[in-house]
Amino acid sequence: METAFKWLQACALLLSALVLAKWICHYSAGWLTYFFLFWKTLKHQRRGFPGQGKRLKVILCGFLRTGTMSLMTALDTLGFPCFHGTHLARPPTGDLFIKAFTYGNPKDWLKLLDGYASIADLAALSSYKDLIKIFPEAKVILNIRDPNRWYVSFSKTITKTTHGSDRNFIFKLLTPLLADYFQVAVYDKFFSGNPQDRETCIRAFTDHIEEVKKHVAPENLLIYDIEKEKGWKTLCEFMEVPIPDVPFPRVNEREAFGLLVKGTAFIHIMVLFLYVASIIYIVFRIVA
Repeated sequence: METAFKWLQACALLLSALVLAKWICHYSAGWLTYFFLFWKTLKHQRRGFPGQGKRLKVILCGFLRTGTMSLMTALDTLGFPCFHGTHLARPPTGDLFIKAFTYGNPKDWLKLLDGYASIADLAALSSYKDLIKIFPEAKVILNIRDPNRWYVSFSKTITKTTHGSDRNFIFKLLTPLLADYFQVAVYDKFFSGNPQDRETCIRAFTDHIEEVKKHVAPENLLIYDIEKEKGWKTLCEFMEVPIPDVPFPRVNEREAFGLLVKGTAFIHIMVLFLYVASIIYIVFRIVA
């Protein structure tokens, strides 16, 4: 009778562990990713630009792989603290973004962007129309590059790492937070869920450029070609700020993204391993 009760306890524990596994591992790994990979940099950014309640002044709505990290750093330098895709590593922030993206509620966007004066990367790309309605005074920067060269860069970094029959499963398993954001805000919205098709991607890229041109008043729009612009002049003139006495930032996004995905995957693997090992250990202690 005692043995049967122990096995019943063990089965109940295993069932509970399976039910709770995704939630526990998802958020534990998300918080660890945030603290180990992003916290120091992002905390420094917010500490340097504390501005609680600061209104959004810049919307950087170009596709990923069009210099968003370099421009984010440039905007920070100019005094416009930038909300970027890296901020979504913090689980509550990522969850709030998905909510704001899905429902377009101004209160969610105001809460998400409190303290920031600019926004870039997938959050701006996917929701620039909603953001313009909420912040009509904000300037819009459309960062672009040659579509064919953009696709080569996009496919060799983001698509290669995050999509495909086997990679898609592995990416979702090991980095569920990043996978959700990419799938919902980029792949489904722009590429009909198929970012591996060259024609679909390039058409979405060029259509987005034309859509932004039609949707934003010319006097409020800067089309910033990252392959032609070489310094601060164009950006500073558009933002009506003096040129800083520092070199224009050139961030290696390909290398940074690769390290990000590898680091995030490693943390998720370790969390999953420790979770499974802990369950096995507890079950062993119960039935032993």
